[in-house]
Amino acid sequence: MKRIYFSAATPNLHLRVLKKELAGKGMLLLLTVILLAGMICGTISARNSDETMLARLDFLFFNNFQTEGQTMLGVFAASFVSTFLFLLVLLWMGMSLWGTVLIPVLPFFRGFGLGVSSGFLYASYGWQGVLFHTVVMLPGMVISSVAILLSAREGMRFSKELIGASFSSGKKGRGASPALREYLIRNGMILIIGAIAALLDMGLTTLLAGAIPLK
Repeated sequence: MKRIYFSAATPNLHLRVLKKELAGKGMLLLLTVILLAGMICGTISARNSDETMLARLDFLFFNNFQTEGQTMLGVFAASFVSTFLFLLVLLWMGMSLWGTVLIPVLPFFRGFGLGVSSGFLYASYGWQGVLFHTVVMLPGMVISSVAILLSAREGMRFSKELIGASFSSGKKGRGASPALREYLIRNGMILIIGAIAALLDMGLTTLLAGAIPLK
C-alpha cells in the first residue's frame, strides 16, 4: 500500500512544483514588463527634469554621475541604500494581504526613476551620456533591478499564500501558515544580490567615471 501511495503521490507533487515554478516565471515576466513600462515613462518625462529633481530622488535612485567628491565607501553606501529601501518595502508589502495588489507599483516606480536618470543623461550630454550610461551605470542598474524584481515576486507569492491561508482558515477551521522563515531567507539572499550591484557600481564609478567626462 505504501508503494502504491508513493507512486501516486510523487507525480502529483512534481506537478504542483512545476505549476508553482511556471506561475513564478509568469509573475516575474509581468513584473519585468511593468518595470520596463516605468522606464519608458521616466525617459519620456526626463525632458522636463533637471539636476535638482534628480538630486531630490538620489536617495531612491542612485546616479553614478552625481558622485563627485564621494569616497568609494560613500558610493557603495549610496548605491546599496537605494536598493535596500525598495527591498525593505517589498518585504513588508509581501507580509500584507494587500501585497499582491500594491507590490507591482514598486517596480514601476523603480523603472520610472531609472528612466528619468537615463533620459536626462541622453538629453543633456548626447553621445557622452549614452556611453556613460552604458559603461558605468547600466551593469549595476541591471543587477539591482533583478534583485528588486525577485523580491517583488517573492512578496507577491507570500501575500498570495497569506490570502489563501486566511480564506481556508475561515472555511475549514485552520489554514496552512505560509513559510515565513523561507520567505525571509530568500529575501536575505536577494539582499546579497543588491550588495553585489552596489559593489559593481562602486568599482565602475571609481575606475571609469573619470574617464568619461560629462560636459
